[in-house]
Amino acid sequence: MYNKIAHYYDLTHADLTEDVDYILKLVASAGSAQVASAGSAQTVSILELGCGSGRLLLPLARAGYHVTGIDNATVMLARAQKRLTAEPEAVQQRVTLLEADMTQFNITANRFDWAILPYNTFMHLTPKQMSMALKKIAGSLGENGRLLIDLINPTAIASTTNDHLLTLENSFIDPENGHIVVQQSSSHLDENAQTLHITWLYDATPPTGGAIHRTIAQADYHYLYPHQLELLLHEAGFRLLAITGSYDNAPYTEESDRLLILAQCQP
Repeated sequence: MYNKIAHYYDLTHADLTEDVDYILKLVASAGSAQVASAGSAQTVSILELGCGSGRLLLPLARAGYHVTGIDNATVMLARAQKRLTAEPEAVQQRVTLLEADMTQFNITANRFDWAILPYNTFMHLTPKQMSMALKKIAGSLGENGRLLIDLINPTAIASTTNDHLLTLENSFIDPENGHIVVQQSSSHLDENAQTLHITWLYDATPPTGGAIHRTIAQADYHYLYPHQLELLLHEAGFRLLAITGSYDNAPYTEESDRLLILAQCQP
């Protein structure tokens, strides 16, 4: 999906920074013991799964962390690489980009301090794939390595209006060509399978008029509730540290915007 809409995805998520600030603070505070033992924040290593075009990866590298980004979308990784080349050499040297499936990747040379599944990325996986990914992640983390999973609140997804109608999500000007882009979506909720099927339509109209160019992308979002996620984590060798409902660490409730899972490898 992301190979088709990489450009539009970056444009519509350009203002998303709350999670970046939250993660930078989380890694800095929770990693104090790692820094104390290692002697430098630059030795703290982070595995980002579903790194996309580098929206989170680059700020982490700028902050001094070594970051390995994994993604299975070739176009998104190419955009990340292009953005990386504009960074100072020191930042570039702290970043490794790998095209891989997060359920099957193989990184034997690294034992990461952190693994991060950012902004809804985990929801692209089925429960079986989630279990596979968590086990791979556990095997890639060092002793007491930590995992953050950032998800939309599942109760918000479960309450999605199941009418199949097109909904206007966004409209914007594409700065590269001046096209007027209208973004719409249609959703179908399968409550039994806990899956939201979404179709996005991006209609781009040239500024001088003319034919509309339509891009269509589809995705399935698999949502789990906290108790289901906790079971998967336990089976993969993690223990749950915290569940919060926002980037300001508010307690998780059914009305929360987010579901933020912090876990640690079992000793």
